[in-house]
Amino acid sequence: MKKQYFLLIAIFSLLISGCGKDDATEVILAKNVFALSPVSNSNISGNVSFVKYEDGRTEVILQISNSSKDIHPAYIYTNSLEEGGAVALTLEPIECDCEESITVVSKLDNGTPITYEQLISFNGHLKIHQNADNLEVVIAQGNIGVNAQ
Repeated sequence: MKKQYFLLIAIFSLLISGCGKDDATEVILAKNVFALSPVSNSNISGNVSFVKYEDGRTEVILQISNSSKDIHPAYIYTNSLEEGGAVALTLEPIECDCEESITVVSKLDNGTPITYEQLISFNGHLKIHQNADNLEVVIAQGNIGVNAQ
């Protein structure tokens, strides 16, 4: 009886493991990475990656280190850090412990379509904020696109 029970569990386990999505088949066509620097002695640094996949999808991947347990909102703004500008694109917030967020991007917040090629040459900058209640506190930032050169 025990053998049959273990055999059933083994077969069930194989069936379940075979049903998952195989992420290894995703093909990256292009990737561009921009550095993010700490602000106001936050000691939080990281990078933002723009990734173009074979299926046409563009992802913005934020990765930071040394962050707090807050949920950190992040935005791409127009113009350089020095000039400042309006929010052009709202990104997925960085959740607590994982220190990463992924946003699939096809258009700006105003509805204007944007491609990978336009994103990597965008006249903009990125800011990561302390939390939704303290948007005036920036913990990491960096120029992107034409401003990062």
